[in-house]
Amino acid sequence: MNLTLRQLTAFVHGAESGSFSTAAGRMGLSQPGYSLLIRQLEQVTGLRLFDRTTRRVELTDAGRDLLDGARRALRASDEVLRRADELREMRQGRLRLAVVPSVACSVLPAVLARYCTVYPDIRLEFFEDQAAGFAGRVRHGEAEIGMGVLLHPDPELTFTVLLKDYLVVILPADHPLAARKTITWRSLARYPYISVTTQSSVRVYADQATASAGVELHPGYEVGSLTAAVGLVRSGLGYAVLPSLGARAIDLAGVLARPIDEPRAWREVGLLRRAQHTLSPSAAAFMATARAMGPRLAKEAAALL
Repeated sequence: MNLTLRQLTAFVHGAESGSFSTAAGRMGLSQPGYSLLIRQLEQVTGLRLFDRTTRRVELTDAGRDLLDGARRALRASDEVLRRADELREMRQGRLRLAVVPSVACSVLPAVLARYCTVYPDIRLEFFEDQAAGFAGRVRHGEAEIGMGVLLHPDPELTFTVLLKDYLVVILPADHPLAARKTITWRSLARYPYISVTTQSSVRVYADQATASAGVELHPGYEVGSLTAAVGLVRSGLGYAVLPSLGARAIDLAGVLARPIDEPRAWREVGLLRRAQHTLSPSAAAFMATARAMGPRLAKEAAALL
């Protein structure tokens, strides 16, 4: 037989009231039912906890020695229940989120703005990483949710697509292709190319698209961020390929954004979680918020096309 909180509660009520009938009433029990709890506790501890007389019950020396510990145990259980209530009702908790940089500056702010309005007490922790590494943060439990791009299927992860984020080309305003409304991968091959790192999903999908078009783009510059790429384009050093949502989040003054065709290329942006992991209330609420905003975000992703 194991020690239970109900037995400890009966013990503390009996000690404080000096009456089994009073203690039974506090617990909503009959006196025989209450007495059974005390007998069970005495059996578990192997100690006699009360001396019973016709007029009153009193703690034995052993009972007095155990009383403070019983009270601490009940306070601890109350604290656990209070904490559980706060987590369930989203009055406390944390959200550990992995995100790729281009999503961090485009999709994420809008989702967080709505989420934090509804759940202002949730503490947020962010892990920003390129697509090649960000999934690992979710797989290993460093982050509970990922928002970004899954480059390769993973049986340990579940990916929920939110939108298609199309690739666009960013050109200097005086570029020879600037007058075209739509630009092909083949037409870009003859001009200087500014690329993001190979760890970025943008580079991965751009390389796949050029392979499908039967051409190769050889970067003259390779940079680590979208803003750096746009800065080099603005200086007239070449063109860059960016995701449409990322482009919308960056200052494009002095440059032009155009769709790329033949083939049209995109990446799927979505939510990543461990397949066999029960989400915390804060993470489940974040996923629900992002899914609800999916149609609006998808419309924004297509605005540059």
